[in-house]
Amino acid sequence: MKEDVVEGDAPAPTDLRTVTPDLPKHVLVKLSAFIEVKRQQGREQLGAALRRLHTHWHDEAWSLELRAVALLLADLFDQGWDIIAGDDAIHLQPPGLRLVGETPDQAKERLRRALQTGRDRQLGDPGVQKFLGRMHRVVPRGAVRSSIADVIDDGAKLAASLLPFAGLPPAEAADRLKAVIDPVIEVCDEDAKCTVTGLRLIDIWRYFRHTWSLEYRSTPGRQMAILVRNAARPKRPVIGIAMLASPVVRMRVRDDWIGWNPEPFIARLRDGNWDVELALRALVSRIERNISDIRWDDLLSPDELAFPTERTILRLEQRSAGAAIVRLRQLEAAYNDAEQANEAVRSQRDAANKTSPENMDWLAASEDPLFLRKRAETLGQLLDAKRTFQSLNWTKGGQAMLDALIQHPNGLRTLSTALVEIRKGGLSSQVADVSVCGAVAPYNQLLGGKLVALLMASQEVRDAYRTRYAEQVSIISSQMAGRAIYRPAELKVLTTTSLYGNGSSQYNRLRLRTSEFTTLDHDLEWRELAKTAGYGTVHLGPTTVRVLREVSERMYRARRINHRFGEGASPRLRQIREAVETLGIDASAVLHHATPRIFYGCELHPGAINELVGIHPATENRGHSAGVIASLWRQRWLSKRIQNRDVLGMVAHGNAQSLVDFFREGLASVDVGAGSDENRGKFSLSDMS
Repeated sequence: MKEDVVEGDAPAPTDLRTVTPDLPKHVLVKLSAFIEVKRQQGREQLGAALRRLHTHWHDEAWSLELRAVALLLADLFDQGWDIIAGDDAIHLQPPGLRLVGETPDQAKERLRRALQTGRDRQLGDPGVQKFLGRMHRVVPRGAVRSSIADVIDDGAKLAASLLPFAGLPPAEAADRLKAVIDPVIEVCDEDAKCTVTGLRLIDIWRYFRHTWSLEYRSTPGRQMAILVRNAARPKRPVIGIAMLASPVVRMRVRDDWIGWNPEPFIARLRDGNWDVELALRALVSRIERNISDIRWDDLLSPDELAFPTERTILRLEQRSAGAAIVRLRQLEAAYNDAEQANEAVRSQRDAANKTSPENMDWLAASEDPLFLRKRAETLGQLLDAKRTFQSLNWTKGGQAMLDALIQHPNGLRTLSTALVEIRKGGLSSQVADVSVCGAVAPYNQLLGGKLVALLMASQEVRDAYRTRYAEQVSIISSQMAGRAIYRPAELKVLTTTSLYGNGSSQYNRLRLRTSEFTTLDHDLEWRELAKTAGYGTVHLGPTTVRVLREVSERMYRARRINHRFGEGASPRLRQIREAVETLGIDASAVLHHATPRIFYGCELHPGAINELVGIHPATENRGHSAGVIASLWRQRWLSKRIQNRDVLGMVAHGNAQSLVDFFREGLASVDVGAGSDENRGKFSLSDMS
């Protein structure tokens, strides 16, 4: 059936964005002329030409800024943005979620090709090439000779094994299909190795991750890589991969859903969904608990802590500002030292990264200017909120209490402060983002992605997360407290964001209900919540980010953003925003990429959201086992999928050679100017045999 075309989704003419880079007038004129000439030669020429532009003017005082602007424009152009150059300004127009005349599938394919540009450039990196070559080669590892091919299933044999069950009723097929597909979960711990191949599990994970549309990029915070393997097949081939990662600090869609923003929090109290007094006391309890987790002895007296005054809070603000100045001077000195030594300025790392938690002097770490500033600032905010709650008449109760808080001059700020603290606690240990999730060939044709997504809610994954992080010292909290702080690791909610904003076949209608399956204790569902704003850095490459950082470092004579714990959330985003603004460009003009994503949430047990807000006490609710989830997946999806002979035909084409071909084709698409010509056509099936 033909898809309806929604013309309203095309970018409106008003989305044309005008930027004026802070370049000398004659340079901007030359850049504009350069862009127009290359545009006339063909669209495919412009991106590569912009990336090589700095070679023409590399000795000028403004060459670094010109290179940063050119790389920024090249990345946008590769993502489908339209670039129109004028003598005084440059006009940008993002492609939007849907172009006029596009079906959803065509739009998704266009977005996929744009994202793959960065992925394919990464495949041309010599380090990545070396890694892939090492994974492809058959070499002795322990007692066996092996390669990555040993954990890639033979699609023809898999399809043949599935064919006899194609005509069976779903319930009967589900039980018998376990002999063909029986998924097990393997967590890729640091040095864990595959018992079949001797390869490191994390290397196997990374190999398959390079097949994703997005380039592989490590992110700060918690990361737990997971392999889903098929225990029913020889050598336990990989079905799919996933990763649980620290969630982003600010996500309005998620925070509205949970109730971590003032508006939905108040609305649920007004509607009677939550008890008002219980909810407000939960806020007070969180504030008091977080105050006790901050070292204060060098900042306040006990009386000031118990009964803060406006003067107390003002003094904390002054201490925070003073510590910020001291730290800035330190960063400027580090920059000057690097400049005199003719070296790149190094990122200022945490002392906690160099010392084991057992040997770390947390008291001394709390006196670092970064954490002195952060302690004073946070204490000031918490004590300000405490003053507001102390001023309320708690005998009123009910809606009158809520009205009193909202009508207080400091009421909404107090509510926001308390909810931020509750959100911090939830994000630190009870919410994880499924940042990678999907099946690999040939299981991707069997809706293996749905299986992997469902398994992320299994008890095995929750137990693995708890085992890894429950006894781990919290680096930021310990430096704030001046003593070792341990956080729980009881997952309550999982979140994820689709790669494309016009739908996700993997998460679409991904639910298992107790009304349909009596083996379930509670519903298991990935819910589509809303679309994000389409704002971020996913469309900018690593070379562009590095050059942008150099621009801001030279401007401020300091590396002000160091990817250091406690410095602030989303360091990559902050770094890019700072540099783009330094170039005289409104950051939103390039960071608002106008391709919103769909946000999904999975509540791991009933009432989990209420626990995240502090309304209900935390529980250790048991989830469904991977075996139960897999059985229901076989019944709900696999048994029906294999009835399609075309699907089994596609399964039969998936094998190790298909992945070798995939990497060869990706490498062949890399621009010759990227310097990877010598690596073209490097892989063959003989490397694996």
